[in-house]
Amino acid sequence: MTGVLLSVLLAVTLTRAASGTSTDFGAAPSVNTRAESVTSAEEKPSPSQTEPDDAPMSKIPAPTFMHIPRLGLSAPIDPVGVAPDGQVVVPEDPDRVGWYRFSPPPGSSAGSSVIVGHVDATGRGLGVLAALSKVEKGDGVAVERPGGTAVTYRIVSRRTVAKDALGESEAFRRDGPHLLTLITCAAPYVRERGGYQNNLVVTAVAVPR
Repeated sequence: MTGVLLSVLLAVTLTRAASGTSTDFGAAPSVNTRAESVTSAEEKPSPSQTEPDDAPMSKIPAPTFMHIPRLGLSAPIDPVGVAPDGQVVVPEDPDRVGWYRFSPPPGSSAGSSVIVGHVDATGRGLGVLAALSKVEKGDGVAVERPGGTAVTYRIVSRRTVAKDALGESEAFRRDGPHLLTLITCAAPYVRERGGYQNNLVVTAVAVPR
């Protein structure tokens, strides 16, 4: 049992030291640019300064499961909202991710669909989104919905964004080209300053049917 605990602690320590050190790439399409053609843990990310609406933005079905096949990443999706401190709620279970329900649901015609999750969790090891540090441009993402339907995306960028800059990074925008935005924590981990200092933000564009 001691060996298992030490292994978990070592995995978390290595992740906190290395998370976010992979080379970033690409740029997410902004509000004023067209989406590129796809045929060629402890801390919670903060939403934009705008207060969320009182109800979800559309009647498109909420997502239920996410897959990134090349990484072997699969995770159930829970709808999440905003905590009293104004930050996005992240599922406590590091093996689950959360769709920010005040963002457009996957499959919308515009805006950024935001999915968040832990990179690790104290005493529980690595989170499912720790694998985002290994994404590559062109990786496919499938988001399942009720009834057996799915929306597919292709990754176009990975960016390391300071925690205090996330709200202004367009990650939570509600207009412009439709995107899928995946967010988790990234190094450095500074305990004296509250934990992770950055977020890893991975952006994907929809694959035309």
